[in-house]
Amino acid sequence: LLLASLYFYYLSSNKLIIFILLSSLSIYFLGLFLDKINDKKEGIDKSLAKEEQKVLKDKYNKQKKIVLLFIVLLNVLFIVLTKYYNFVIDNINSIFNMDITIKSIMVPIGISYYTLMAISYVTDVYRTKIKADKNILKVILYLSYFPNIIQGPICRYKEIISNITEIKLDFNNLLIGLDLVLLGLFKKMVIADRCAIYVNSSFNLNTFGWPIFVSMILYTIQLYAEFSGCINIVEGVSKMFGINLPNNFERPFFSKDIQEFWRRWHMTLGSWLKEYVFYPISLSKFNLTIQKFCKKHLNSYWNKFIAAALPLLFVWLVNGIWHGASYKYVIYGMYYYILMMIGLLTKKFTDKLLLKLKINKVLLYLFRVFRTILIVIVGMTLFRASSVNEFFAILGNIFTKGGSVLNYGLFKIDFIILIICNLVILLIGILEEKHIIDIKKGFTNNVILRSVIYAIIISTIVILGIYGEGYDASDFIYGAF
Repeated sequence: LLLASLYFYYLSSNKLIIFILLSSLSIYFLGLFLDKINDKKEGIDKSLAKEEQKVLKDKYNKQKKIVLLFIVLLNVLFIVLTKYYNFVIDNINSIFNMDITIKSIMVPIGISYYTLMAISYVTDVYRTKIKADKNILKVILYLSYFPNIIQGPICRYKEIISNITEIKLDFNNLLIGLDLVLLGLFKKMVIADRCAIYVNSSFNLNTFGWPIFVSMILYTIQLYAEFSGCINIVEGVSKMFGINLPNNFERPFFSKDIQEFWRRWHMTLGSWLKEYVFYPISLSKFNLTIQKFCKKHLNSYWNKFIAAALPLLFVWLVNGIWHGASYKYVIYGMYYYILMMIGLLTKKFTDKLLLKLKINKVLLYLFRVFRTILIVIVGMTLFRASSVNEFFAILGNIFTKGGSVLNYGLFKIDFIILIICNLVILLIGILEEKHIIDIKKGFTNNVILRSVIYAIIISTIVILGIYGEGYDASDFIYGAF
């Protein structure tokens, strides 16, 4: 599996494989070094005076922090030198009126994903949540495991290592894996790539009115179908090896608010940010000092709001920057941060108002879901736009009279196909939400019914799938990150 992963990575990135190998070696050797410091700290002679024990603990804690900081900065340096180099240089040139040359740099495949995994590994060793693995091949496989190198999910060492090093081939797992792969290909090739035809043709400053709003909706559908479809393929391929990966999507468009949406969308990134950004900043001396001040001078409502404000600010800054080297992505992060803060700020008032109005629960749920979807559509428009200026211009174009939606590459039959296919995905989502079915456990155990489902899905993909020149499927959007 390791050889397959390295070969796959070499085919994708050629000599840029050096970066993932350097990351692997850095966390392996310095992880072992951190472990040694942990052992020394644990082995402090209890017969020593308490003051001496404290001095030794402080000494080892300081050493641990220096080593951890070095590993994190080293791995961040790799991503800065590739993904963020031109962004940094461009800003230096602007601020200091310099003329440093912008270079054409190829970014290593999956560097945004495996860098976070590398940081989580050494941080967990630092926190003594895991022991540093003495088998270097396991550590390299952890970062380079080929199914999830393109788009995740972002795994933790302790939740995946026993899976990927103790493969158990099982016929039932092969079938469940095939189910997930077919579902992923259906989402990607029938829905996402069909949406892409319209979006690529219409998402610009020359589209007005209804067609640009449809483009915004279809891009949101495209991104979800493609990203979740890829994850289904990754899960399916892994399941064939008997490997269970952490959930990355949990029906996000059933969410009642934006906080819930981000708990259901790209879940492993959200979990990573919570564990390695939100908690450390929440428990930092600076934030604890603020909380202490607020407890003395403010009520519990404002205290909770302010306590969450600083950690969430950093969470969304990192989230935005992680997605790309552009201020557009920073503003994309701030868009959701501001909305979340407004939600937290007004929650007490809105809860009281809804209680007084006594609105029907079903209608209230539907209103909240559609409101959240609309917020996400606007957010995804910013995500897709080439710049912030283009984003605002596109929003303005919605209120200008436009032409027909049939002028942008799709026929009526394509829209009918999209409606039917999305209704199928919606129906599956509803059944999963109500725990009637679980796709992760396969379509069905009935051989005849499974055969019928396979025939339908494979025929649909072959006949209705969108292919490029030479019958190639288009690249994954999130593969660019």
